[in-house]
This record gives sequence, C-alpha cells and structure tokens, in this order.
Amino acid sequence: MNWWQNMVSFNPPFFSIVIPIYNVEDYLCDSLKSVLVQSFSNFEVLMINDGSKDNSVNICKQFAEKDARFQLIEQENRGLSGARNTGIRHAKGTFIAFLDGDDLWHKDKLKAHYYLHQLNSDVSMSYSQSKLINMDNKSINLQQTPKINNITISDLYCRNPIGNGSSAVIKAVVLKKIGFYCQNHHADMQFFDESLTQSEDVECWMRLSTITNLKMKGLAYPLTIYRINIQGLSSDYKKQLLNWLKMNTKVRNYNPNLIKQYRHKALAYQLRYISRWAIIKNKKKESICYIFKAIRIYPKIVIEEPTRTIVTLGSSILLVILPKIIFSRIFTFAQQKLGRYLQSQSH
Repeated sequence: MNWWQNMVSFNPPFFSIVIPIYNVEDYLCDSLKSVLVQSFSNFEVLMINDGSKDNSVNICKQFAEKDARFQLIEQENRGLSGARNTGIRHAKGTFIAFLDGDDLWHKDKLKAHYYLHQLNSDVSMSYSQSKLINMDNKSINLQQTPKINNITISDLYCRNPIGNGSSAVIKAVVLKKIGFYCQNHHADMQFFDESLTQSEDVECWMRLSTITNLKMKGLAYPLTIYRINIQGLSSDYKKQLLNWLKMNTKVRNYNPNLIKQYRHKALAYQLRYISRWAIIKNKKKESICYIFKAIRIYPKIVIEEPTRTIVTLGSSILLVILPKIIFSRIFTFAQQKLGRYLQSQSH
C-alpha cells in the first residue's frame, strides 16, 4: 500500500472531489485521469453515478479497483444537483472540490488551491480561470478570466465569476451550514437546490454568501478545462432563462434587497449571454430580440462592457443579413482575435 493510501486510510483527506456522472463515457476516463495525475495527492474522489445508461459505471469501477482514493456511489437519476448533494453528504475532506464528468483539470489545480487556502485562512471558497475546449478536446481559443479579488454577492448575481461547475473549491464546514430539506424531492439534505436544473450553482453561491458572509478568492491561472457542448444542457438557452428567473424567485425569499437593487443589471447580462447562445444556434430573430431587450432593460451595459455588448449586437445583426457560411467565418475570426478579452467574465 502506498503512503498516500495509508494517509487516506487513517486521516481525513484535505480535498473531497465530487464528480457527478451521467452518460459521459466518451469523456469520463480523461476526466478521471486528470484527477489521478494531480501533483497534490491528499484527496478522495467521490464518483456519483446518477443513473447512467452507458459504460460510465464500468469506467468508474476500473479506477476504484486500482486506487483506494476513488469511490463509486450509485443512485437513481436525480440530476446534477442531486448527484452533487450526494457527494457532499459523503465527503470527509476539509475542502470539497467539484468536477463535472466531461471536464478536465490542470495537474496543479489542487496544489494551487491548497496553497491559496493555506495562505488565506479567511477565504472559504476559491476558483480558477478556465480554458474552453470543444467535444473533440480541441481548444476553441476562449478563456474565462473573471474577477478574482474583492468578490461581492452582486458579482455572483450579475456575473458569476466562478464560471462553471468544475472550478469551485469550498470549505466543507461552511458549505454544510446551508443544508436544507425538501420533502417534495426526498428525505436527504440538499445543498444545491434540486428543483433547479440550471443556475443551481449561482443560487447556491448566493445562499452561501447571504447566510455565511462568504469570502471568495480566484486563481489567476486557467486550471480548469471546461468543455463546451452545443448540444448540452447549457445550450438550451430558453430553459436556461426560465431556470434563471426561477432562481430569482427563490433568492428574493432570503435576500430581497439584492434582487431589488441588481435585478435589471443581472437580467441584462443574462439576456446578452442567452443572445450569444442563440447566435451559436443560428436563431436569427431570437438573438436580436435578446440583445436588444438586454440594452433596453439596462442601457449601462453598453458603457460597462462596450466591446462584449457591441460584438454580440453586431453578430446578431450580421447573422440576419449575411449568408450562413460567410457569417460563420467572420464569427470564428472574431472569436480567435477577441476571445480572450470577451471571456473576461462568465456572461
């Protein structure tokens, strides 16, 4: 037995890595390998099989058989939030790190988070920048480089600097303070709201910030590799907007002042984000409708982030007036030239 296996056997791990898994057999092995090669090795891996119908379970079993740190937990399908909640309830680590089953980590991600928290004992939650790849593991020359210091709850609401579900690391004792029960779903404690199929992470971060006065800090390095799936859950932009609005209703119950003060700004940024998804989906009228509505609701969006707003507006107009093949070339060129700047925030 290796030294780290002895350590896992007798001492709580520093990190509990929670990986929700649902029909991701094409990407899961690479995702788990990116954990296996971490330069910081004091962790446990909780692989939550959320009712997969493909070969994901067998892949998990292979890792669990070879490495005592990897543990497979199976449940009936509860969705992304339900899988994360199960992982949180089983976690033994001081910090909980989240990784989706189709994303990847840089080999030094956990080490960087470890040192950040060792040097900043008052910080309960951290996250990293993210590189974006497509379904073929190829870089699309985009990177999420959000605000990393002095994060406020309004930043979470309007911009979500954490960016994606594979970036965040949270002190377990703090996260477990916000647990709640909802008999409409099941008898187990929830942390992420299982009634939300999207925006559940943003709602969780805002609830954390409201209840625990959460202090956050980001890492200025792209340690998360986030996969963009144009057929995935996040690409269903109409459903995404409905869940975002549903999230607002819940947040209003425990932080009405936040919603009252920032709702128009937050909605405008969300609509601009939805407009870009409509552009990617080649929905001409919808893309224009969403970006114009964003500007009408919160005109300052043009002043606060002129490049991102004008590029989105211009792209939606060009999508209407140009042949599809010409627009695609221009859109790809703009992404390559402006991608790093345009990803300076999540939305």
